Order: sequence, then C-alpha cells, then structure tokens
Amino acid sequence: MFTDPVNKYGGGIVEAPHKGAGLRHSKDSTDRLFDYDLHLESRTLWVGATVLEDGSEAGVDAAMAETFIKGLHLLQYGAKAEEPITVKMTNPGGSWYYGMAMYDAIRNCRAPVTIEASGLCMSMGSIIIQAADHRLVHPNCRFMLHDGEEGYVGHARDFENWGKECKRIRGEMYAIYAERSGRPVGYWEKRCMFDLILTADQAVREGLADKVLPHVKQFGLQKKSIRKAKG
Repeated sequence: MFTDPVNKYGGGIVEAPHKGAGLRHSKDSTDRLFDYDLHLESRTLWVGATVLEDGSEAGVDAAMAETFIKGLHLLQYGAKAEEPITVKMTNPGGSWYYGMAMYDAIRNCRAPVTIEASGLCMSMGSIIIQAADHRLVHPNCRFMLHDGEEGYVGHARDFENWGKECKRIRGEMYAIYAERSGRPVGYWEKRCMFDLILTADQAVREGLADKVLPHVKQFGLQKKSIRKAKG
C-alpha cells in the first residue's frame, strides 16, 4: 500500500499555487507526474500522445496502455483505494487492442473514474472515454469517429481471417457507442462509415459525453450571457 509521498520523502516540498489549497508536492511527486503521468495526491492520471523523434505522434500504443494500466492499478489498490480517480485525456487514437486494454481496465476499476477530454478525443480515444463513469469534455475538444483503417501483407487466407476480425471489431465498436448513447447499433454503423467530426456540444447531444466543462475564466460577452441566463 502506498503511503503519502510527501511524508515518505520529506524534502523539496513546495506549495501548490492553485485551488487545491493544502496540496503540497515533493520533488518525487513532481517527477512521478512528468515521468509516469501519475499524481498520487490528487488521484489523477494523464493520457496523451508521445511525440516521436521524426515529429510524428504515437497515439494509443503499448507504452501508453502499460503506463496507464499500471497507474490505475496503483490508485485503486493504494491508499484511499475507492475514492474517485480523474483521467485527463488528449487522445488522437491508435491501436484497437491496446485501447481496449485501457477500456477494460477502466471498466474493471473499483473506484469511480472520470475522464476529462481536451483537444482531441478521436478514433480509439472516443471509445476509451465511454468506459468512464463520468465523461466530461472541454469546450474546444473535438471527437472523431470512424470505421478505422487497416493494411495487411501476407497469405491470402490471412486476409480472409483479418477481414473477419475487422468486421468483428466494428461490431464491438458500434455496441460500445450504442450502450452509452442509448442509440441503436445501426445508427452508429451508418454514422461511422466516414470520419464523423463532432464538437464538444455535439458529442453531448449524441450521447458520447455527459457534460461540457465551462471555462473557469469568463470574459466580455460570455459573462453577460451567463448573467442573462441566470436572471
């Protein structure tokens, strides 16, 4: 069982300059956040693409899945095991199989999990978020759903087998969207034929997210419209 890293490691503690008043971060805690995308004190995990040496992005892959599943394991079997967990996700998509490993880990987590999506919640990312107890999106987040794409080289019978697998995966994907949205599987089969791009508000209306998180800071007309709505 994990002990509080601030108490365990002692030195190098700094006060957190945000609303988590009383939260303090040791150097070990900060290193863990940036090295392993895990913040034990706030029970938060980060999921984002890794930039490769050639400038391209590695989305959902073995490294992302392994880091995420290990972090989730630490939180649900450490101190305060059943308290809520927050996942902050910016996800361009990637491997179906590694993504489903993350999806299953969230569905099997004993603690309630909230996913906050920002920037990108595309392809496999739009599926992973469906595993969360609470699906929150930031105003400028974009969802993208599609049937995906694959390419194979090999024996003719391998093509046949992988063709069957692709069809099976599509069915599983439609079923996941249907389960959380309340819309029939056939609806999602038609919607995913081509890249379907949704704003945060559209994702909520489609049943793929629960709520759009308003900006903490409101400026100009935003303030006026909020006051008018309240009045």
